[in-house]
Amino acid sequence: MRVWLLVLALFVGCDRPEPIAPSVDSPSVDAEDTGSEVLPYEPDPIDFESAAACKDCHPRQYEEWRTSMHAYAAKSPVFDAMALKAFRDSSGEVGTFCTGCHSVQGTLDGEPGDTQADERSNFSREGITCDVCHTATAHVIPIGNTSLFFETAAPKQGPYDSTSVDGHEGVQSDFITSPELCGSCHDVFNFPGLRIEEAYTEYVDSPAAAAGQRCQDCHMGPEPGVPAEREWGPSADVIGQTYPDREMSSHLFVGPDYSLIDDFPYEDDLEASAAWQEEYLGMVQVLLENSIQLSSLSGQEVGGELRIEVELESLTAGHNVPTGFTSERQLWVELLVTDASGVVVASSGDLDSYGDLRDPHSWDVQSGAVELDESLANLQSKNLVRHGSHQDWIDGTEGSQLPDLVVTETVFPFDANTIVRRSLEPLEKRTYDYVFDVPSGSYTVTARLRYRNLPPYLLRSLQISELVDRLVIFDLDEKALSSEDL
Repeated sequence: MRVWLLVLALFVGCDRPEPIAPSVDSPSVDAEDTGSEVLPYEPDPIDFESAAACKDCHPRQYEEWRTSMHAYAAKSPVFDAMALKAFRDSSGEVGTFCTGCHSVQGTLDGEPGDTQADERSNFSREGITCDVCHTATAHVIPIGNTSLFFETAAPKQGPYDSTSVDGHEGVQSDFITSPELCGSCHDVFNFPGLRIEEAYTEYVDSPAAAAGQRCQDCHMGPEPGVPAEREWGPSADVIGQTYPDREMSSHLFVGPDYSLIDDFPYEDDLEASAAWQEEYLGMVQVLLENSIQLSSLSGQEVGGELRIEVELESLTAGHNVPTGFTSERQLWVELLVTDASGVVVASSGDLDSYGDLRDPHSWDVQSGAVELDESLANLQSKNLVRHGSHQDWIDGTEGSQLPDLVVTETVFPFDANTIVRRSLEPLEKRTYDYVFDVPSGSYTVTARLRYRNLPPYLLRSLQISELVDRLVIFDLDEKALSSEDL
């Protein structure tokens, strides 16, 4: 049975034609082939299997998956709060735009877009379960927003043909090993305007794509973030059965996110969950260190000014750094100038009393308790909102001048008119300049490259401030120089 899923419920006010489902022989739908026609067949219900059906024969893959962010996708309290806000703010018209990626089975089962983790079925809570990838056979164009075709009655899709597995037949699939499968979830857009996530779009024109490297090479290998030689072994483990050795892929899919709940991945064993979460944070650290470095720190004294230059270098060939949901990814430089006694006399990239950077979202900046960090080097995207229009300012008098539109930052990308990206492009080098007054006496300049996947102000805006203390700041690189070095 071939089943077509297009989880592309768009934001309010954006219209698009409905794509045509492909014929049985068609591998995908091209943008020019879309129209308002109905499906050429009556789709059968999608009959995914639970991941539990896979664990007896594929225990290694199952255990990796159940501890991954794919398994966490429909359990994340941050995702739930974001999806609920989008649903509420749009009076429900956003539909399953968000949950369509994070809870594919729940969406197919008719769970509405404001369903929370504790309301989902056990199957829905599996998030990106095994069959989401291993029954996917094609996608529509443009790639993104979980626009996938599934053939749930066909052989399982994998990197190898196999007729020897007792539980099912396997067929070699170019699609499951392609970047397009990853891009089907990791590009998210409010078509055709607002581009919320662009990991796949960034990949298409990247050096990695030109070299034939795929998303799976870095995110399903033994070392997070870099292509590396993999071990070989059987893909199934069944007593009394022998299976051929194959290249072994990791189903951890390590990315920059991690669990913020105590009972993941082991609901009945909090101690084991805590131990795994600590181990997983170590993998995230490796991934991030493989993605970017602080390549140089230099400075000079000129006319009573201390001029400092910091250079950042992307080590990632496949996409920007940071990538994904860059409106919430903070990757910044903390620059501190300390005197001989260790007192900070100048700074940028430091945190306010709430744990936020001193940017326009800082409550301390907004209240005037601290100054805006004008020198802040932060690669986080900016969500901008235009207020009013030129027409609003026309007063009908001859020669009247039209002032510029008022543009402000907002917390959430789906509230924005545009997203300004500040990520490094693949393998890009970029310098940031700082100017301070020259301190008296000897001093030290220290630069740290830091990462945080969520800012505290976002959690407070979502009314889940109890999770702020669980946020982790990863220190990725550090350099220092003294006044004697200048």
